[in-house]
Amino acid sequence: MATINDIAKKANVSTSTVSHVVNKTRFVSPELVERVERAIAELDHPPNFVIKKTSQKVPLEVGKYILILLTDQGSNFQRQVERQVELHLKNTEYTPIAMKCIDDVAAIEGFIKPLLESDSVSGVIVFPDDNNILLRQILGKHKVPVVVLGHEVEGYLADVISSDTAGGAFKAMKHLINKGHERIAFLGSGKEGSSMRLDGYKKCLEEYGISYRENYVFSSLENERQVFDTLDQLLSGAEMPTAIFAANYAVVVPLLKYVEAHNILCPDEISIVSFNNFEWAPLHSPAITTIEQDVEETGRLAVATLLQRVQNQEYANLPVNKNIYQHHQLGTQIAVRSSTGGIGRGPFGERAAQAGEIILSESEVEALRQKKLTAAICFHYAGKAWMELHQRGIRDVFDNLGISLISVTDAHFDSELQCRQLDSLQILKPDIVIAIPTDNQKTSAAFKRVVDSDSKLVLITNVPDGLTPDDYVTCVSVNERSHGQNMGHGLGEYMSKHNLKNYGMVIYDANFYATNQRDNAAKQVMSEEYPELHLCQDLKFTNEEEVYKKTCEFVNRYPEVEAFYVSWDGPAMEVLAALSDMGRSEVAIITSDLDSADALNMAKGGMIKMLSAQCPYEQGQAIAWAAGNAMLGKKTPSFIGVEPVSVTPDNLLKSWKRIFKENPSAELVQAFKENPNYVTTEED
Repeated sequence: MATINDIAKKANVSTSTVSHVVNKTRFVSPELVERVERAIAELDHPPNFVIKKTSQKVPLEVGKYILILLTDQGSNFQRQVERQVELHLKNTEYTPIAMKCIDDVAAIEGFIKPLLESDSVSGVIVFPDDNNILLRQILGKHKVPVVVLGHEVEGYLADVISSDTAGGAFKAMKHLINKGHERIAFLGSGKEGSSMRLDGYKKCLEEYGISYRENYVFSSLENERQVFDTLDQLLSGAEMPTAIFAANYAVVVPLLKYVEAHNILCPDEISIVSFNNFEWAPLHSPAITTIEQDVEETGRLAVATLLQRVQNQEYANLPVNKNIYQHHQLGTQIAVRSSTGGIGRGPFGERAAQAGEIILSESEVEALRQKKLTAAICFHYAGKAWMELHQRGIRDVFDNLGISLISVTDAHFDSELQCRQLDSLQILKPDIVIAIPTDNQKTSAAFKRVVDSDSKLVLITNVPDGLTPDDYVTCVSVNERSHGQNMGHGLGEYMSKHNLKNYGMVIYDANFYATNQRDNAAKQVMSEEYPELHLCQDLKFTNEEEVYKKTCEFVNRYPEVEAFYVSWDGPAMEVLAALSDMGRSEVAIITSDLDSADALNMAKGGMIKMLSAQCPYEQGQAIAWAAGNAMLGKKTPSFIGVEPVSVTPDNLLKSWKRIFKENPSAELVQAFKENPNYVTTEED
């Protein structure tokens, strides 16, 4: 007698396709149906399950089939596991028969009961249905080994293989929260462990101290219309979520269709994470971040477990054997793609506004010109390109607004000196004071005196202790979350490309929200997207002068280190000097902020391989526009974040032009020309 494998080979299709054609359990294209039916017609002795469909009574081949019972046609996970089971049965004596089970008990029994009673089925791999009809009312009546995929069913003894779906949901939420999201909606279909995923959603909110909102949770969406209506409700109010966790594959397609139809930008306006990976997730635009169940291991373990039971003749529902059954719970992983974006946050957790939101109209500019205003700048230290470009951006806008810049001071990172400078500026009575604190605690009292004066205060990067958003116009900074993400990706990509494994992180050991946010964003990227890379340890410093010594100690403790993340360029140059003196120039450095020294090192093929550059000129412009808004009595966002730029040797010269608003120096260009690894173009 021919087998289902014979039909599949003859028709050049899979065995599951033959099963679906014969049993009409899933749509199959007309072309494949014709090939299968033609192959069957050409057989002298079709297999029993085919004969049964034509009312012929021929005995089935005993013990040669494994039944795969699928319970959700829309489940991408079930289809993926089905393929893995078929793959792992390929070189065994058993043939898989996959069947889609419907809710009609009689219809299910009509399909399955004859197969089980014929002794042709050696074992069953089953996804429980919503009401557990398959297990309790059908399979429970037969002594056949069963492996249950998904979750345990009360009162039914069998091996169970499940995924840690609650943990997977927790990972999805942790990813979003670490990217700055707090208003996160939950969309689920009520199937595939949706309740456990909701538990993971709630647990993560609780752990991070974020309030649970009933109006953000929709866990029983049954069709596309319901998903659309839900999104109409969610995305129309002032408190719309910034991110959505799609707990089931069934809601993903309607969600993406809605976003596309309503011109919602993902991830700029809404970030999306989907539970369960699917083949087209990386191909979608944007590519979808997913929580991945271990499909391959689920299929392999299901087959191995079932065949062990078959060979040992250990059948389900025999109380004497209840202790032999096992519950294997497999972990999940997050695949981070471009559908999730970070939200820049200010010192009080406020979402970063864009500089374009505060540009003034021509009539408003003219009104400012009539006021004849003055301003002063108090830098924490000057002489670096970062400060010079800030000042240039401020001056260019102030010139347009008719605001005179009457003083620029440099505190040389001395908090006592900065306090004296701030007090001295009050003698000049500027209308606007622009400052970046050297130390949030030590300069607090001096900044409070500025707040109590008639001057409007605009802060750069950090907010002194004791001040609230009501005390100053705004705080302007780079989007620190993007800054850290750029650096994390730069480090991970460089190490992966060059087969490196061990790295260290040089981070500022102070309560500065800016550097803390930057460092944490880089850590998130490395732990989620490059888990195969190993962090030796954090190297913490409180001032740049100690970085050289601490780097030497670190390398002696961890000689295997191959790369460093360094929070910004000042300490990065200390790390570079220490490594050079130790003869470890092969170690890579990833840092932030573009300046002459690090640019020249990169151009020469030195240790600095990538950096994330702020756009200080644009930040300076934003500071000046914010000051203008304040002097007109307009409300200004309390935090403004300017996006950084990723700089590599490939785009260094172009990035220099973009950031510094001038051509790179002859020395920098010459360094590129002398470096055999890089070729400059005429455009460069």
